[in-house]
Amino acid sequence: MIYRADVDGLRTVAVIPVLIFHAGLGLSGGFVGVDVFFVISGFLITGLLLGEMEERRFSLLGFYERRARRIFPALFAMIAVTSLAAVVIMVPADLASYGKSVAATTMFLANAWFYTQQGYFTEAAELKPLLHAWSLGVEEQFYVVFPLLLWLGIRIFRAIGAAVLIAIVGIISLAMAQLALSSNSAAAFYLPQYRAWELFLGSLLAIASARGWLKGLGRHSWLNKSLSVLGLALILYAVIGFGPETPFPGLSALFPCLGTALLIATGEQGTTPIRTLLELPVMTFVGKLSYSLYLWHWPFIAFTYYATAQLSVFSGLMCLAASGAAAYLSWRYVEQPVRDRKRVSRSAVMGWSAAVMVAFVALGLALFRLDGLPDRLPQEMNALADYRNHIHDRRECHFVTPERARSGDVCVRGAINTTPSFVLVGDSHADAFSPALFAAATDLGISGYQYTDAGFRPLKGVSQRGDASFESDVAAFIDFVLERPNLRTIYLTLYWQHQMTGYTYRHRGTIWVDKDYNGEGTAYNRIATLNGLRRLAEALPGRRIVILDDVPTGDALHMPTQLRVQRFGLKPTDEMGLPKTESDEQRATYEPDLRRLASSTDRIAYRPVFVSLCDAVRCPLFDGDTLLFRDGDHLSKEGAMKLKGAARRMLEDEGV
Repeated sequence: MIYRADVDGLRTVAVIPVLIFHAGLGLSGGFVGVDVFFVISGFLITGLLLGEMEERRFSLLGFYERRARRIFPALFAMIAVTSLAAVVIMVPADLASYGKSVAATTMFLANAWFYTQQGYFTEAAELKPLLHAWSLGVEEQFYVVFPLLLWLGIRIFRAIGAAVLIAIVGIISLAMAQLALSSNSAAAFYLPQYRAWELFLGSLLAIASARGWLKGLGRHSWLNKSLSVLGLALILYAVIGFGPETPFPGLSALFPCLGTALLIATGEQGTTPIRTLLELPVMTFVGKLSYSLYLWHWPFIAFTYYATAQLSVFSGLMCLAASGAAAYLSWRYVEQPVRDRKRVSRSAVMGWSAAVMVAFVALGLALFRLDGLPDRLPQEMNALADYRNHIHDRRECHFVTPERARSGDVCVRGAINTTPSFVLVGDSHADAFSPALFAAATDLGISGYQYTDAGFRPLKGVSQRGDASFESDVAAFIDFVLERPNLRTIYLTLYWQHQMTGYTYRHRGTIWVDKDYNGEGTAYNRIATLNGLRRLAEALPGRRIVILDDVPTGDALHMPTQLRVQRFGLKPTDEMGLPKTESDEQRATYEPDLRRLASSTDRIAYRPVFVSLCDAVRCPLFDGDTLLFRDGDHLSKEGAMKLKGAARRMLEDEGV
């Protein structure tokens, strides 16, 4: 293919928004830069393959050699440096998890691995130094099969038939992505079958370019220039206007993808103001570094956050400056030499690539199997930092699924040989509170069921946008209660701030919807939640629903974070904890609404039992030497037991 400076400049348009977004410096839709990269990649790779196939010199081995020269050198250098930093900085549990991500990234399965772990905008993404490698997984999985499919398509159907076939498959992929947004949005984000259409768009553009189907644009200069401006506008609209509440990918991804396609197409057909901009030396230079920039920026950000529990504007800028320096060194001294066939032979590239892949997979598995090398750190620190040491001994009672409920596999806790009279229901916050409630029940000679599961919201008719599992989960709980007339009282608690606002210290833009959802995004969460509680009460006649408040949350209550902030200091201090003002702000997002609901609805009560965790100044992480929180939003077993007295008073007031 003829070198196009404007395409290198377009890489700059792709990578800069990603860097700014990840560094916390603005551009809420900066994540769409990855979609720009996908279209560019599809265009360039397909163009190269078409040229080889037409000249009858296509070689699958040659294709993978080029991918190895392009992808592996900088990737392996980044993984090596990041792994060294991880061994020095990370506490054992985090290092063990990091080891899994090393193995997955090396095998180009990072997207599948992180899909099984968490969403892109949630669950302390900043603490995962290889999270950004998900996009490499998508690309490389695509290119495992695409060259052979293109070759077969060209041989059987010729270029136009292959283009039609690619278009059909691409439309199916886009439709699947859009449909998945309502049932499994995380899969739509991470998995290749939902992203393939973006690469196929670039492929179609390459076929159209090779066959001269775009020449009509060149005959109408005004149209070509207008479409180039439109292309850049579409990308900028997504970069500036999108955010965590935008349904993405799916149809929303058409904005950056079509914008990229327009810039590539118009740039080929003549000079436009946008092409002139993209061909500026600074744009093409950054574009040449874009792959290395993308690889290096996230580990700097992740480790800065890991070490300080925050990412200020200054530290974000410093991360970008450091990643720029690392990217240049990587490009100049690692990427460029390996891409030179005169300096590095095919056999050397393929042999070393295979050897290093085996070594990194072995390293990752070793870090995991050796529990994150705990001997690196003092035993006292490991005991504090390992959350497993702070979970109650009835953990098997958590994770109640509809299948467990239907089979009766739900724990009865409290006084033995008594008929359960209540049920504790909710998410992991309810599970963390359970030692207090059931210890109090034991003292009072009563028992109850623990019906909790990760992220479970017993809100009838309410679901998280992008997750279709909620309706069946809630129906199973209602059936469970109705089948047990002895269950008179339901104690309900969950992550209320997340539920009401969609935003917490580890969530961004979670939207809760019901049949009346009006498209307001997270602004509708409060309405959906209150509606769901009312419907739950209606579905359970004769039962009393006691809504509890929730724990204070934040990184300041996360023991491993505090250890990192204190530079691995071991002695607990009185200053460790969350300021009371922050806890009050969190409580204000849900408590007034729950109190009003309780005062206006029969059989619903509101009881604030967690409020005693805070004094007048802060919500402490330690009570003397006792750790009260096992992470940023879950009580330790010892912390839960501080609420035993409040739980007992609540049970007594409810008429045990």
